[in-house]
Amino acid sequence: MSAGVLLPAAGLMIEPYLLVWLGALLFLNLIRLDASDLVLTFTKPKQLAVLSIIKLVGLPLAMYTIAYFVYRPFALPILLLSGISTGLGAPFVVNLIGGRLPLVVGMIIATSIAAPFILPSMVYALVGSQFNIPVLQMMVLLVIALFTPLAAGWFTKRYFPATSRFADEKSFPLSLIFIILINFGMFARFSGYFYSDQSFLLQVIAMAFICYAVYCVAGYAGARGGRAEKTAGLISMSYVNNVLVAVLALQFFGPEVAALAALYNIPYYAGIVVIKKIVLASNPPPTSA
Repeated sequence: MSAGVLLPAAGLMIEPYLLVWLGALLFLNLIRLDASDLVLTFTKPKQLAVLSIIKLVGLPLAMYTIAYFVYRPFALPILLLSGISTGLGAPFVVNLIGGRLPLVVGMIIATSIAAPFILPSMVYALVGSQFNIPVLQMMVLLVIALFTPLAAGWFTKRYFPATSRFADEKSFPLSLIFIILINFGMFARFSGYFYSDQSFLLQVIAMAFICYAVYCVAGYAGARGGRAEKTAGLISMSYVNNVLVAVLALQFFGPEVAALAALYNIPYYAGIVVIKKIVLASNPPPTSA
């Protein structure tokens, strides 16, 4: 993040390849996924359906209404961020923190397919402006950044088990490389706010942390089951496709609307540290005699 702010020219050189870094990150964190577990998530879809409705309808409507009456300039950015699909980086967070990976991947698939239809309708009804997410572009994104890494992980596990074991064992350090590239490019795009409009910047960062906290609570409360399911619900709701929101908001509404989605990366990664410590505190590792 700091590199993007301090060296924006270099960061903008890698920014066009954000989908490549996201796809590589997803491959590393889906390679351990058992396909039968993913199928079971869709054959018993009650949990998935409830979380998807909360994610795509209940949460964005509630957040927009609150923002509209409390501080209206943030209403549209919050609606866009709240109503977007579960993020492609969520499996990395599950593998790092813990949780039910098939449920998170199911949320990525379900919400990514539904969001292009639901989110534009809500924005048009609530904001009164025509806003289109190109469905074909969204589907191409889904194929490139989700199904291709998923298929590559299955192919690698089946035909190259040694490579699969290596990728699984080195998943964390390799994932960090792609996370660095993603943040370098994202923050290079919005580095100007760090120099020219610090007041706006602080407001956006504060709002990003508030949104993150609300999403965590909604996901944890909305999931049913044990700790693994509730942690998966929390991750599905809070680790969203904010990179996609930033790109689309830049195209349709301008950088001020896109800033919340871009700066959401700060609580996005800071939250991993906090949640990991909470999980470790509640489940301390056994000590040897």
